[in-house]
Amino acid sequence: MKQHNTLKIRSFLLSFFALFATLFFTSSLVAQIIKVSPQQPKITDEITVIFDASQGNAALFNYEGQVYFHAGLITTLSRDERDWKFVVGNWGKEDSKVEMESLGNNLFKAVFIPKSLFAIPDDVKVNQIAFVFRDVNGSLVGKTIDNGDVYVPLDGYQPKVEKLAEYLFKEHIYQGHQQENGNLFIETSQGTIALRPFNDSIVEVSWHPDGFKAFFESHAIAVEPVIVKTYLAESGNIIMYDLPGVQVLIQKKPFSISYLNNGKQFFAEERGFFKRTDASGIRFSLEEDELLYGSGGRASGINLRGRKLGLYNRPDYNYEFGADNLNYMIPLLVSSKKYILFVDNPHKAWFDADSKGDGVLEFAAAGGPMRYFLITGKSFSSLMMQYGHLTGTQPMLPRWAFGNLQSRMAYRTQKETTEIVDQMIKEDFPIDAIILDFYWFGDSILGHLGRLDWWKPNWPEPEQMIRDFRKKGVKTITISEPYIIDSLKNWSIADTLGILAKDSMGKSYIDKQFYFGNGSLIDIFKNEAQQWLWQQYRKQFDIGVEGLWGDLGEPESHPSDIVHVLGKADEVHNIYGHYWAKMISENFRKDFPEKRLFFLARSGYAGSQRHGIVPWSGDVSRSWVGLKAQLPAMLNMSMSGIPYMHSDAGGFATGVKDNELYTRWLQFAVFTPILRPHGSVIPSEPIFYNDTTKRIVRHFMKLRYELLPYIYTASWKNSVNGVPVTKPLFYYHPDDERFGDSFSSYYFGDDMLVVPVVEPGMQKMDVSLPSGLWYHFWTGQKLIGKRNIQVAIAPESIPVFIRGGSIIPRVKAVNTTDAYSSRILFLHAYLPDGDGPFSGLMFEDDGVSYGTYDSGDYELLHFNGNINTGEITLELSRTGNGWTGMPESRLVEVILYGLPKNLKEAQYDGKKLEMLTEEEIAGNNSGFWKDAKELWHFRIQWPGHKSVIVTK
Repeated sequence: MKQHNTLKIRSFLLSFFALFATLFFTSSLVAQIIKVSPQQPKITDEITVIFDASQGNAALFNYEGQVYFHAGLITTLSRDERDWKFVVGNWGKEDSKVEMESLGNNLFKAVFIPKSLFAIPDDVKVNQIAFVFRDVNGSLVGKTIDNGDVYVPLDGYQPKVEKLAEYLFKEHIYQGHQQENGNLFIETSQGTIALRPFNDSIVEVSWHPDGFKAFFESHAIAVEPVIVKTYLAESGNIIMYDLPGVQVLIQKKPFSISYLNNGKQFFAEERGFFKRTDASGIRFSLEEDELLYGSGGRASGINLRGRKLGLYNRPDYNYEFGADNLNYMIPLLVSSKKYILFVDNPHKAWFDADSKGDGVLEFAAAGGPMRYFLITGKSFSSLMMQYGHLTGTQPMLPRWAFGNLQSRMAYRTQKETTEIVDQMIKEDFPIDAIILDFYWFGDSILGHLGRLDWWKPNWPEPEQMIRDFRKKGVKTITISEPYIIDSLKNWSIADTLGILAKDSMGKSYIDKQFYFGNGSLIDIFKNEAQQWLWQQYRKQFDIGVEGLWGDLGEPESHPSDIVHVLGKADEVHNIYGHYWAKMISENFRKDFPEKRLFFLARSGYAGSQRHGIVPWSGDVSRSWVGLKAQLPAMLNMSMSGIPYMHSDAGGFATGVKDNELYTRWLQFAVFTPILRPHGSVIPSEPIFYNDTTKRIVRHFMKLRYELLPYIYTASWKNSVNGVPVTKPLFYYHPDDERFGDSFSSYYFGDDMLVVPVVEPGMQKMDVSLPSGLWYHFWTGQKLIGKRNIQVAIAPESIPVFIRGGSIIPRVKAVNTTDAYSSRILFLHAYLPDGDGPFSGLMFEDDGVSYGTYDSGDYELLHFNGNINTGEITLELSRTGNGWTGMPESRLVEVILYGLPKNLKEAQYDGKKLEMLTEEEIAGNNSGFWKDAKELWHFRIQWPGHKSVIVTK
């Protein structure tokens, strides 16, 4: 009893001081940037807010133009302080409703009554008003000193201070164990811990507090466990559970579980499975030098150790570098020690990745199954292959998905959209798709979500428009959201069908604080809801729509008191987008078995990749720090098994039209899995930028189309074995300490190293080259790796390097993939340092049919070369059954980089190749020649059989 009282007193004191510190710090922070009168306002008071532009981040310091405030309410239904409701302010435009009066000396005043300004309903409980302050176009935004929003409590609200959590039991006490069908069941004082091998290198560990009844079901796992040969041995206090790829050591007293590889421990539980007053979970020990990656689209860096990471899919409008919790979070971490920890629990949760510096990794959630998968491997590639096996790999996208997918928020009319498409074509910009945002089904951002039909006043002939676009090689993609506004006919239909999420009384839940209008969330877990929604999509596919865009699928507004057929909101929130993708994928496969799906979506769960999801990184700030954020977001998603993460190229939210920023963002986006210019307010199409920007962006877009064979092959590799399309440098160089925390450069495919420019006005950059020989992509210059170099930066390019020993296949640029052809094929061969092999691979099929690799309807082109004492041989070969429309032969031109001498002769399949004249070169004759850059070319007509080029 004495110990219990001491704990209660300690808990009270810690809570008191935490509350005092929170209130003092928050009040001080707010006082620095704003003053509010009255000091403790109510929603019915007339409030005076004075903003001091010299304080906080001082973004508006000495600004002499009109200042506006932008504000929203934090209500009892807000997820957190970033979840604004009842937002006022028309961002980026003049808005008299939120104008502030200049008082001089960097002070600006606004006077309003919250109840009136925000039109607060009587049944809404408001905790705080959230503010930021801006100039007229939103390029300057005043916030706190750490770039946070500014909060004013209402009606006496005080921030909630969490009580000190207490563990409900001290430890697991071993009571016995047994093995059944290769699985190990350990009985403890706190229930059963079950270990189930899925294959030689994957083991599932689950905790069943009330005793084992059955293994937990999974939304993520794509396979059943296979029979694994295990060996169980017991010696005194130790039990050894031996799998071919990992050994599990169980210590009876004190109880613990650890994992070994060849007898050496690489991972261990700390407290193991626990139950606390705040959550249940699992705790592990980390090694001192261990780094952690993955966990979804984290935009705060590549090494996540030292942070507490929310596991709750949520939007973050106008986010920048440093954002930890975005639209697509996955309870998975990849360790530098070559293992993956996947905690398969979709409940609202968190990872504490050693934020206290105590060497502990913790997963905790208020509910859901308590189990994790441990995946082991000798390399990051083997880990990603194992994870791909466990949760599924991404099916191949249609080839057109790798072209320029032009988008904006938003094309408002059929006439406007047609004019922009035609202008893109006229100005010689590649374009493969046009993506239509919310105006296709309404004339306003408000009040139309869930209509799911064309707004005929602005889109009078959508079928004809889609057909006309298709003739030009442009595919049409339309947006939808999983909400239905309650004033629409579809809401009444959905309500009658019972396919909307419910409230506690079993009635359709109407979210009255939803930004887009009072509406309801479709219960995507209900079969009837899935079939109704699919029928709406099917109508669009039937008139020629080629792809779907799913927005707000976190879901964006998902109050905790919503009830779904599968569980409460917090229990199923993180798998909502997963089931949306699953529904579309399964129905598309049923109705269109021969076609490939394109589904652009903002959120999902582990395993969503097998349902064809193409995610983007959300509503990023149109700023340099927004651009910088895209590298860790993309690379962490790659390490989480999601291959097609990309960004709104050019930036989405706020900011101003900036030719340099747009250019650098598009240059980067060309070397990402998906190229999709998109943004709000400011045009996202290159035709609206200056001539220099247009010239550079056009060149880069055309370069992407030249690289389509390389990009498409990287996509195929991912679909087969789960290897990411983009990879951090540590992926192939785990022992190079320079790359453990590095995200400034990355691998695009296996052989291209890309270094985006993410700061304005740069003239030089420091680049860390991995080991080996590298070639400067633009100049062909040879560079010895495993060192840091400085490169000059010009507006026309970004640093890109090619790995020595690789062959990069390229084709002639086209302006739509409808015109794609590899009948003329360029093989850029980058020779190794000294004697040795060089090679490349190219996957080709018809670009549209589903499952070509499994059916054998493809060709895999192999390019295997070798240089030995001056003699170069290059063997070309082909496997696969071929495909309809495949070239009967190809005109292949090989370009050699790094050849140290002149060539005297060349042969093709034993026959001499002639040195070509300029006239013969222009005539596409077979032969060889040296160009003005001192590069040797070889051109042959290749019928596809095994052939050999020999040069001396």
